[in-house]
Amino acid sequence: YTLDGEEADPSVVAQNTRLLVVVKVNQNDAWPARVLITDLLPGGFEIENPKLVQSADLAAFDWLPEITAAHTEARSDRSVAAFDRMPEDEREFTFAYLVRAVSPGVYTQPAAAVEDMYRPQLFARTGMGKVEVLGPKP
Repeated sequence: YTLDGEEADPSVVAQNTRLLVVVKVNQNDAWPARVLITDLLPGGFEIENPKLVQSADLAAFDWLPEITAAHTEARSDRSVAAFDRMPEDEREFTFAYLVRAVSPGVYTQPAAAVEDMYRPQLFARTGMGKVEVLGPKP
């Protein structure tokens, strides 16, 4: 998504563009669970860590639903979040983080993975794709 909440086409992005990555999860059962989301970054992108960059704080995006992660990590190649899920929780929940396109090139968009940390047979993955980061025009 763009920072204004408009759906963006991540297949072609200009260098230095900031995008909000939103992962929506629909939990099919009402069991208590510890759900882990691991979203690998395509090459050419970096996470804007909200602990280091104030403008990456998700509270600034009032169009996002409330995000109730028990733990989040902004690693160099992925974003990770853990959620404590209870039977009374809504079945759909959201995780989001901010990225910046930094290095021009064509890259593979890896799949994001969602798994129950203590029941590994319960998992899901998103599709994969290609992204292109466009450099400055000569």
